[in-house]
Amino acid sequence: MGAVVTLVAFTATVRVDRIAKGLVQVDLGERVDVPVPVAGRVASVDVGREQQVTAGQVVARLETAAGAVVEVPAPRAATVQMELVAQGVETAAGESVMALLDPGVARASFTGIFPGRFRAELAPGMPMEVRLRDDPIPIETVIEKVEGPEASARYLWARKYVNLPLSEGEGVVLVRASVPLPAPERNGQARIHSMTVGSDAQVRLGTERLLVAWLPGLRRALP
Repeated sequence: MGAVVTLVAFTATVRVDRIAKGLVQVDLGERVDVPVPVAGRVASVDVGREQQVTAGQVVARLETAAGAVVEVPAPRAATVQMELVAQGVETAAGESVMALLDPGVARASFTGIFPGRFRAELAPGMPMEVRLRDDPIPIETVIEKVEGPEASARYLWARKYVNLPLSEGEGVVLVRASVPLPAPERNGQARIHSMTVGSDAQVRLGTERLLVAWLPGLRRALP
């Protein structure tokens, strides 16, 4: 009995790192947001994933509360990475309706995909560790943007399936990060290139009691 009490006391006092674990998608180029100029309802999304667009090309149309139709142009020539809204969705002024990728910019863009339960704890400026397939050394980067629930839900819908331990009905949260190219080499080879495949992403959220790490249901009871 004494040994059990000692073990419980130990696990209730010792703290360990609490880490959000997810997946990462790697794209070559700079991510470009397409914000809407006014609030409104999405009347149409006029381009699709992987389509090439030119600067000024209309990629979506909004209908305002007054009934006016507003065109949303691409800010520069790029490739459509992902549509972030669907027809009929209400958007706020400044909200991004589409993510583009400009391959002419020497950057690697990362899309981190985490279980939705971490949404409230992930924020721009937090360090994120990216691991690439067949590369044991992680790449350190910083979260630049956390996508909203609508964009994250759209991504999950488009992917159909992500290999994450999600609870029933749980969605995902997307985070964006990037690093300049060329990235550091490994064994004389570029670490990030056109065939690079992402693997895992991790964000340190703080610490928690070892007992809570073993029994997550105690998180609300034990700080």
